[in-house]
Amino acid sequence: MKLKYMFSVIAAVAVLVFVYTVLVSGFNGFNAIDEIPQENITNKIGLPEFTQKTVRVEEAYIYAMMNQDKVMYLACYCGCAGMQHSDKLLKHGSLKDCYIRPDGSFEPHASECKLCNDITLEAKELIDKGYSLKDVRKIIDDEYSGRGVGTDTSLPP
Repeated sequence: MKLKYMFSVIAAVAVLVFVYTVLVSGFNGFNAIDEIPQENITNKIGLPEFTQKTVRVEEAYIYAMMNQDKVMYLACYCGCAGMQHSDKLLKHGSLKDCYIRPDGSFEPHASECKLCNDITLEAKELIDKGYSLKDVRKIIDDEYSGRGVGTDTSLPP
C-alpha cells in the first residue's frame, strides 16, 4: 500500500513540475504570458489602459518603461519632435518621450504610433542580441532617418 501511495505522490509532483515548467518557463514556443489576459499584466505593472491597444504596443511600453536609460538615447523619426497631436504640440527629444512624460507619467502618443513601436521593439531585439547601445543607435538612425524628422537626441555615452 505504501508503494502505491508513494507512486501517486511522485506522479502528482511530476505533473505539477511539468505544468509549472510550461506556464513559467515556456515549452515548445509556448509562453504563458501570451495566455494571461493583457489587462491582468497591465494592471499588475501599472500601465494605463491606452497601452492595451495591442500586445505589441504594450510590449513597447513595458520595454520603454523598464529601459528608460536606453530609449533616452534613441532618436524617434515619426515627426514627434514638432507634431500636432490631439490638442497639443509635441516636442519630443528622444524615443523615451514618446512613452514617458517629463513628470514620469505615461505619454499616450506611442499607443497610436506604429513607427515609435517599430523603433522601440527593433532596439529591444538588437540589445537582447548583445549589440551595444551605440551600435543600436547607429542602426536605428541608418534605418529610420529617411522616414521623418528625427528628434534631437544625445548620443549614448
